[in-house]
Amino acid sequence: MGATASDLSAASVAISNTLGKFSNFQGGYEQEPRCFRPLIVATKNMLLISAVLLIAHAILLQSPQILTLKRFEVIRVTSDDMRRLPNSMRTIFVDPVPDGVQVDNIEEAAKRAGFTPRVLKGKAPKRVFITNVVNSEVTINVEALAAALRDAKLQDITVPADWDGVNLELQQAPGILIDYGDFYIAQGPPRTLTTPPGFAIGKCLEVMFRLMGISTPDAGVLRDSFAANASTYLPIAPRFDMDIRQVSLPSGSGLLLQNADKGGELAFMWSTGDRSYFLTGLVAEDEVIALAKTLQ
Repeated sequence: MGATASDLSAASVAISNTLGKFSNFQGGYEQEPRCFRPLIVATKNMLLISAVLLIAHAILLQSPQILTLKRFEVIRVTSDDMRRLPNSMRTIFVDPVPDGVQVDNIEEAAKRAGFTPRVLKGKAPKRVFITNVVNSEVTINVEALAAALRDAKLQDITVPADWDGVNLELQQAPGILIDYGDFYIAQGPPRTLTTPPGFAIGKCLEVMFRLMGISTPDAGVLRDSFAANASTYLPIAPRFDMDIRQVSLPSGSGLLLQNADKGGELAFMWSTGDRSYFLTGLVAEDEVIALAKTLQ
């Protein structure tokens, strides 16, 4: 998991030893022949660099792990599947667009959200909203998680004891939703997931996926995918016949959701370097992708 007391103690001892060597070099510098002094200076500098790196490593061992969730993925599970998770762990799967409040115009929205939204040229906004802050905290209860695994008869999974009491924080700053009539676009900073340093979040998510009835191979694929590109997960019941796929964009890829017959509303979500977007409404697939590219 994170840094243990022995980890930090070892780092402290290593730093002290390095600084001690540096002091010894500095004290004996004037006593050495001039021909050796450049070598001594170079060695002293290397020891200084080593000390700085050791200090940085010791600090890093104590720093939380903050993952930016720029990718979107669907998991095909039902509400009953979700209820297999302990109550405290369900809040990690939240709506991609939080509720919000209407404001008078884009200028007011920009002032309140703290950023200027990217808008579509030639499209007049009908309404503008500020979306709420996301601040969900998951606290792992090992006993409850182990009981849920027993109830699900998943005997091949064990939960590490040191997961108990670990907090996972899902956060997102306020966003701006613009209603263009036939469709709306929500945008805001990408969500982040904060964990203790070194915590095996991929393994934790894999346990949660298995509990929700996702197969062992598919849960492993999702775990590995998260390690490569940290994602937000959208639960959708398998009974809905849908066309769900990733679409290539200049900034990476976006997730397209629509009915299998390609009728009715669709949804498209993607991220750029500093922003995530969610577009939904009565709009054709090719148009939606073209709109997304104009907001890169």
